[in-house]
Amino acid sequence: MATAATRPFAIGATLLPLALPVLGYLSSDIRIMFTIHLFLGAFWFGTAVLGAVVLGPVMGGLSAEANVEFAKGFVPRMTLLMEPVSVGVIGSGIGLASMMGLWASPSPSLWAALVLAIALLVLGFGPLHKFTVGMFDEIAAEETNHERLAALNKKYGMLSLVELVLMIAIVATMSGLRWGF
Repeated sequence: MATAATRPFAIGATLLPLALPVLGYLSSDIRIMFTIHLFLGAFWFGTAVLGAVVLGPVMGGLSAEANVEFAKGFVPRMTLLMEPVSVGVIGSGIGLASMMGLWASPSPSLWAALVLAIALLVLGFGPLHKFTVGMFDEIAAEETNHERLAALNKKYGMLSLVELVLMIAIVATMSGLRWGF
């Protein structure tokens, strides 16, 4: 996938979302860490909304050949970017909670956020990753099996909606943390 997405993109898309939370934590500045967490979280959430609500339906409406051509550039880049972003968001959230002293007396909202974060990681690195790799294998094959590609895309789209619901729930827990729940 790194070759299909271009090696410089793969390196940047992997290193930047993983390095930012580390740098934020090492800065010992809650404002910097909060900004990093907010930036990565907004990016992840926005991409999930865009994928589930816009790109999925658009790709589903393309011809088989057009879908393959679009996916050749899109699938490797999205995979190489969004998996590190998800780890960066969750890592920065855990680090931010630590910097704010929230782990000393964790609230129900903090535990809910942690459970939802784990569920998002399991979903992203489990079935969503499996379907993405399957789509990549199909688009990279000499003879693309369009029926299999469409089936994988449909499953991915349905699970993306589950991911979006989990993300909305985690945003609600962030509000709970802010208001002391």
